[in-house]
Amino acid sequence: MILYRWQGNAPNFGDELNTILWQRLLPGFFDDDPGARFLGIGSILDHRHAGPARKLVAGSGYGGYEAPPRLDHTWDISWVRGPRTARLLGLPATLGLGDPASLLPLAAPLPSRRRCGIGFMPHFESAGGGLWEQAAAAAGITLIDPRGDPRSIMTAIAGCETLLSEALHGVIVADALSVPWVAMEPLAPIHRPKWGDWADTLGLEIAFAHLSPSSLLEHASLSRMAAYHAGRRLLACRGEWLRRRGTGYFVDRAAAALRRAALAEPQLSARAALDRSTSRMLGRLDELRRGNRVKPIGS
Repeated sequence: MILYRWQGNAPNFGDELNTILWQRLLPGFFDDDPGARFLGIGSILDHRHAGPARKLVAGSGYGGYEAPPRLDHTWDISWVRGPRTARLLGLPATLGLGDPASLLPLAAPLPSRRRCGIGFMPHFESAGGGLWEQAAAAAGITLIDPRGDPRSIMTAIAGCETLLSEALHGVIVADALSVPWVAMEPLAPIHRPKWGDWADTLGLEIAFAHLSPSSLLEHASLSRMAAYHAGRRLLACRGEWLRRRGTGYFVDRAAAALRRAALAEPQLSARAALDRSTSRMLGRLDELRRGNRVKPIGS
């Protein structure tokens, strides 16, 4: 069985957490056999996994980026990220137990450290198209780049008094580490629905703070221009030029949005709800370790 993780042009914190979590929770579970695929952290339940390979799902979610999968006898569902994913795939909502990233403090504990200051993690796409380093510096906030080493990012989150995060897994990890967080509504609407899938497992009502694009490129990427092939081609060709135009205007607006978010009341899930979610996920992992996997769909 191979350990699957989504990989794009740049590393992404949430997806890279798979490399830390599963080798510790399921040692000896993986090999190089492509006939079976393990799907863990990420919005990766979609049609891209069609084919004869066996798919074992432990906490993945549906993100809306591609068409949903057609579940058949090749799919073994231990649990999914949340009840919204479960319902969309025609599964019992009770299979929506939580996001496996909540288990990281158990699998990779961090040394205690003094918490100081406010951190901000943009979505990895925003980190590539925006000027968030400048905006965060102007706001007096520490930038945590989601494209960096995942363990270093976890350490940075653990050292924050509060984390502002446009990245879902920034908030999930902060919540698991008991670091108060403020959810920043993703600039790209397509990245927003998955937040509710996770929040439902903990009985959370997320109070989003709003961001402002930090560059002209980011602004243009969110406009109608990006809906057309010619527009996307222009953005790709002139991306760096656009990123550097109107720098002061966009950076100032983005910094102001970060300063407002830093004044918002941070959130944390109820510890009882988090403990219940992690306990259920650990119970499913015990079943996997013992080889008592759930009955495949359609069998």
